[in-house]
Amino acid sequence: MRIFSAEFCNKHRTNGKYFTRERVFSFGRLILFQINLATKSLTIELNRFFKRINYNNEEKSYSKQSYSEARMKMKHGAYIELNEELVKGYYRDIDYKQYKGYRLLAIDGSRVQLPNKERVIEEFGLAENGGKTIPMAMSSTAYDVLNQIVVNSYLERYETDERSLAEKHLTKIKELTPRVRDIILLDRGYPSLYLFAKMIDLRCDFVVRCNDTSFISEVKEFAQSDETDKIIEVDLTTEQRKNYRALRKLKDKPNRLILRVVKIKLTTGVTEYLISSLMDKTIFTKENLKELYHLRWNEETYFNFQKNVLEVENFSGRIPETIRQDYYAKILISNIGSLMIEEAQEEVDEQTQKNARLKYAGYKVNRSVAMGLLKDEVIEMLLSPEDHWKTRYNKLVSTIKRLTIPVISERHFERKPRLSNKFFLKKRKTI
Repeated sequence: MRIFSAEFCNKHRTNGKYFTRERVFSFGRLILFQINLATKSLTIELNRFFKRINYNNEEKSYSKQSYSEARMKMKHGAYIELNEELVKGYYRDIDYKQYKGYRLLAIDGSRVQLPNKERVIEEFGLAENGGKTIPMAMSSTAYDVLNQIVVNSYLERYETDERSLAEKHLTKIKELTPRVRDIILLDRGYPSLYLFAKMIDLRCDFVVRCNDTSFISEVKEFAQSDETDKIIEVDLTTEQRKNYRALRKLKDKPNRLILRVVKIKLTTGVTEYLISSLMDKTIFTKENLKELYHLRWNEETYFNFQKNVLEVENFSGRIPETIRQDYYAKILISNIGSLMIEEAQEEVDEQTQKNARLKYAGYKVNRSVAMGLLKDEVIEMLLSPEDHWKTRYNKLVSTIKRLTIPVISERHFERKPRLSNKFFLKKRKTI
């Protein structure tokens, strides 16, 4: 397995002398422990982990201190690289879900509350809300909304501009999966002429929500008209355009943008405005664009899953490097879980279609319960000999497919603001 290879260890250790001798926390064991959703007290998690891997601790003991010392010898980039390898392999080898031949990627940001420590505040910054200041980071994620895969994610300073992070995502996406055709889904905070031009330059299509008081005069005029679906041309040659110089540095040096704008009337009476690069109205109707944009909600669901199931804000360390390790390790395990959950879901869908007597038309795997089941089990699977690995994998998938709940459509939820940190380093769960 790659995590046990000397080459991988050499690349992601902080010093060439580290992890050269056999110790309790080898480089590979350290990675396995960190992706095992350690959300309870470290003492309990360590005991559980070493018991699960049948480690003989008669001669060598482990402790919270030995774990803390070991993790300072590795770089969080190990988890980023492992996730990138998973992503490249997934889109190369697996027949993944698409929308009319496109992968659907939503890019959005989410606030991540951090431990209240001086070094953490220096690295990530503070957020102000209601007269209070809270240590906070900005998490930005490119999420495949149909396949529930995090293509890549960043944890940056709280003040980091979401548009600049979106640009980083776009570059990385093309680096990881250059042959995949994408439709990028963005919310109201992202529209900019430069970002539109950048996506077109990278051959990415997009559907972006904007306000009726858009910064683009052509969109303002459209909003005030009776038209509901229109192709507009936006001149980019005037130096008054924001980011004019950056636009001139793009590969194609565009002089204009040709965009499609549509009005969508919601059942609530609210009108939404969408900007898109999808020009063919026969292939992508106005209703298709509405459907595409609202599939972006799947990323909001993922953020809820990330915070309440993966407990991404429940950090086991209190310095920037350990925070990044925890964050990127959970991105990796969420993708590993998604692979198995998706395979189980395919079997559930097949069985549902064959049984017309079921109470509900559709059922889905309970993702939260499934991830709880995968704790420890994934570690044993990854440690299995190659000839037993697939058997364990299939057994896990078979178990997961029994964890279903009915699909009830037309339910809408809003994210609720939260200030207080519900996770405390000294009060991690014991049960």
